[in-house]
Amino acid sequence: MNPEVKVLITKIAKELSLKISDVEKIYEAPFDLQAIIMKYRCNRDTQEFPSLRIPYFLIFHCPSWNKKRLLKKYKNERK
Repeated sequence: MNPEVKVLITKIAKELSLKISDVEKIYEAPFDLQAIIMKYRCNRDTQEFPSLRIPYFLIFHCPSWNKKRLLKKYKNERK
């Protein structure tokens, strides 16, 4: 984790009287959600990669050029 992020997490934890570990879990939650969606909602055979948007935080979209790259990599792994 980035040192600046750690400082921010510590500051937020102190201001809100929370444990640092709880604030870290909150910070990591959107990334964990993205990983779960990409792992279980993608269909590599039909090239379906869902978009994910968390307002004011994260937008994940797989462009067509990346789909082609991922499909090529997936086919090579299956061989």
